[in-house]
Amino acid sequence: MMKRLIREFPCCFFILLYSFTAGSLSGQQPVGRKKIGVALEGGGAKGLAHIDVLRWFEEHHIPIDYIAGTSMGGLIAGMYATGYSPAQIQQIVTEIDWNQVLAGTTPYPDLAFRRKEDLRAYPNSLEIGLRRGPELPGGLNSGQSVRMVIDRYVLPYSGNRSFDTLPVPFRCVATDLVSGKPVVFEDGSLAEALRATMSIPGVFSPVPTSKGQVLADGGLLDNLPTDIVKGMGPDIVIGVHLAEAPVSPRNVTSMFQVAGGSMDVMIDANVLRGMQEADVLLTVDVAGFSTLGFNRAREIIPKGYAAAQAKANVLSSFSVSDEEWNTYLAQRNSRRITSVPDPQFIAVTGASPEMVDGIQHRLSSFVDKPVDTAALEDRVMREMGVGLFNSLSYSLTNQQGQNGLLLTAERKEYLPPWLKPGFVVDGADPNNVQFAIAGRITFLDIGGYRSEIRTDFSFGATYALSAEYYHPLSPNTRWFIDPQFGASRTPLNLYNNGNLLAEYKLNNVEGQFGLGYMFNRFSQLEFGYQAGYLDATRYVGTPELPKISGRTGISSGNYVLNLLDQPVIPRTGTYLEMTGGWHDANAGAKAGFPSAQITVEQFKKVSNPATVYAIASGGSTFGYHNVGIPPFSLGGPNRLAAYGVNQFLTNQYLYGRVGYFHRIAYLPPFLGNAIYVDGHVEVANPKNYYLRHTGTPADVVGGLVMETIFGPVLIGGAAGESGAHKWFFELGRIF
Repeated sequence: MMKRLIREFPCCFFILLYSFTAGSLSGQQPVGRKKIGVALEGGGAKGLAHIDVLRWFEEHHIPIDYIAGTSMGGLIAGMYATGYSPAQIQQIVTEIDWNQVLAGTTPYPDLAFRRKEDLRAYPNSLEIGLRRGPELPGGLNSGQSVRMVIDRYVLPYSGNRSFDTLPVPFRCVATDLVSGKPVVFEDGSLAEALRATMSIPGVFSPVPTSKGQVLADGGLLDNLPTDIVKGMGPDIVIGVHLAEAPVSPRNVTSMFQVAGGSMDVMIDANVLRGMQEADVLLTVDVAGFSTLGFNRAREIIPKGYAAAQAKANVLSSFSVSDEEWNTYLAQRNSRRITSVPDPQFIAVTGASPEMVDGIQHRLSSFVDKPVDTAALEDRVMREMGVGLFNSLSYSLTNQQGQNGLLLTAERKEYLPPWLKPGFVVDGADPNNVQFAIAGRITFLDIGGYRSEIRTDFSFGATYALSAEYYHPLSPNTRWFIDPQFGASRTPLNLYNNGNLLAEYKLNNVEGQFGLGYMFNRFSQLEFGYQAGYLDATRYVGTPELPKISGRTGISSGNYVLNLLDQPVIPRTGTYLEMTGGWHDANAGAKAGFPSAQITVEQFKKVSNPATVYAIASGGSTFGYHNVGIPPFSLGGPNRLAAYGVNQFLTNQYLYGRVGYFHRIAYLPPFLGNAIYVDGHVEVANPKNYYLRHTGTPADVVGGLVMETIFGPVLIGGAAGESGAHKWFFELGRIF
């Protein structure tokens, strides 16, 4: 559905690098040679075919005096205009991690620790701003990864400049969503122009400008900009058209297909106008390739060469002699800028004064030394990890004769506060599917810089409401306090020897005060005291079973280390959590008791699609038996899937799991990520059961996992000892 919509937006892909340099060739052509302008059509991954069109031109010594493009055509044209050869452009585009670029999210390891917590609790890519009322982002993809690639390659061409001064004079087109008119970039920020030309509405966030414009993909109004090239002054205009297969009636039946088809018709109309403006038209056959099919780049690129070769009889008339070609190359290369001056200062715009000070301090190591773009981009992505920016670009600047590095932040205007929604479907028992809608609302800088108020809620199978106030003890310290308060109503099933005995509702009210230290974006240590009141009420089951209620209280410490590379299905990394404390009270307990629990997760990527992993955990009350409601439980899709949820209530347990993930496909990039097959075995050794059970619980589990924008979807089955077995499905956390 969404994939079809994306396919119809021609423009699309991104990204790539773009370095541009200067120089109009006007007036420098040998006497008698006609000046040639080339227009490249937008088309996402299909636009990669333009690379080999340009390669054919160079091999046959056809000079390009002007070049323009839209969307991917604009990106390829921009790269060529700055002096990159077709071979260099091909190397660049084939080395890009397109899945990461299309994902459009800040890499999980770069997120601040608390933003990692958000994604662990609510593992989806949805975010709703509340600053001006409920508001979704301008696109499913902020475009940060695209902008980062662009910045890398156009860094030498930073600042406002005429695009006529590039090695090949250049233009690209965007659409202003405010005026509804096309915007032709002929000067200004080259990086901004390239980012704007491929901002597919609803997919990539549009690009706001200082002129009050909101710029989206240029393909909406001028996908083959031969008219723009003609206005640059060439004698001959060559248009490169990307021809797709005819649309089948069977492919325009759903409302999404109809909407996408309607957009396609609109774009085709402006492409037809562009074709009519061309003196020479090259038609590249890209039938069978999709707009987002960047994984087929090596198949797409040669299509351009074949299209140019098919027009060889016409194009050969534009070839020049070896001497003329070498003169042309020398003139073009003389306008290239390849050096980047060492920055003498760091400047930041678009952020609060407190954030500016922090960013300048953290980037001070880049002053007075050659710019290491890899290290700089790593640092920029960490700054993105606070979750407040749509994009954070970098460029060169000059102030009072000094060269500097300028970071330009584009803040998310729709937050704070913001809502991180969550959706839970628990099909552990197909006869009693549980649903819940949950979420987390976050307010920032309440009572001080970096302070946060987080409010969590859940409605459905579980009802809960809680609030936390996170407050650093000073603006730059790692020490913090975080008082919390909450109330919840959760279901609890009791089993006896594998048979469901009763269903309880646990009504809980509690408060907590903690003092902690955040070591870095990966780890945190906290100590605190939590007190509350718990009421366990039976609503299904034998009347002889007791009602349990009473005060709860625990002094505890907690340490978390999160080195995972992904929040949902990690490919590499380690997760460690340790908790220990003393319960001075618990509902149903006769006296105080200690408890401790540790969980370790380890993931290892063994090949591009395959990951092996192991999970181990254990908990104990260290021989104390009369603890009231036991503090630990096992059972359900995430821990012993063949058994009922919380089937094993225990004072002490060991649990182990060894598994294998294998990626088998990808969802459309803006609907989610990968699809995996999962297989694992589990075994546990619970002791001091609350209710009786015989045997050692163990099972074998297999299933399909899909990383969707709404969260991971798990469908599978499990078979355990003593005939235990289940089919299950789940939307929500899977670890």
